[in-house]
Amino acid sequence: MAIESFRDLCTAMDTAAIDTWKRIEFGRLPGRRFDEASVTDNLLFTLQNQVPGLLTYQSNQVQERESGADWEWWIGDDQAGWICLRIQAKRVYEDNTYQMLKHPGAGEDAFQYDTLLKGCNPDQARYAFHVFYNGWPKGTFEEGTYWAPPAQWNACPGLSSYRDCKHAQPRHYGCAIISTLDVKKLSDIAAPAASRFRVQRYLSAAVPWSYAFGFPPWDPNREEERWHPSLDRGDWVDRVHGTLEVLTRRGGAPGARDASGHLGEIPIDRDQRTFGLPPYVEAMRSSAPGRFEPASEDEAPAAPQTVIVERKPKRARRRK
Repeated sequence: MAIESFRDLCTAMDTAAIDTWKRIEFGRLPGRRFDEASVTDNLLFTLQNQVPGLLTYQSNQVQERESGADWEWWIGDDQAGWICLRIQAKRVYEDNTYQMLKHPGAGEDAFQYDTLLKGCNPDQARYAFHVFYNGWPKGTFEEGTYWAPPAQWNACPGLSSYRDCKHAQPRHYGCAIISTLDVKKLSDIAAPAASRFRVQRYLSAAVPWSYAFGFPPWDPNREEERWHPSLDRGDWVDRVHGTLEVLTRRGGAPGARDASGHLGEIPIDRDQRTFGLPPYVEAMRSSAPGRFEPASEDEAPAAPQTVIVERKPKRARRRK
């Protein structure tokens, strides 16, 4: 199977982010709590239902502690090659911090984000990212808005401030993505305990999670439509690859925002991609989406959840 529309995927990711915001905000009420695993399950279930051709799998036999990943994305096709994202999810707590960033890593790794980084190599098109699950009542940080200043928001492809941006709303940050390299830099910087894991510290380097696959094309004449139809044209595997390169190694979220109009032109090395998928991914591609039971140790996934975004094959041109 393959997805019919990349634009549908980005739209579904925005919808899921807004739903996540509402769940996390609701979870602040007494007696209510949603942990990362339950939110992730709900996110991927939503995407599976809304995006035809998207493959999502859950497995009981995983080595999360060894990989540091809550889920993986595999993006591409057999001709263009595959890009891998390993994701670690962390929710915001009622004190407006990401408390569990201090979670210990596997073996001798100090923190879980160290373990995640150890298993990823951008030179092999394997990227490590964090997704933060956010949600808080209006006015938590600034009266009359959900925004969390003084965080520097990076969501506007038109380079407007968060107050003036008409392309993103704060609840698109219900799922905010940030390079794990940036998470490590920010977490390792000496800071008072009260501010070390504060929301603003990390959101200053984050974007809505749908933006990891390319910023919404900037077109002032189509302000009513966030994801332009042109998103389905061109080589979106290159666009995803270029975006991840910028977010990881060429300027981070501010750099990606500045380059939003030409992310498909970022120099990339297609040979870095994976052309021989791991056995568990190949086995998943040949089975129905849902719960995956490995047939051998080789088919044991690296994370509890796996998402496969396969590009629909291009039609061959008819010869005249």
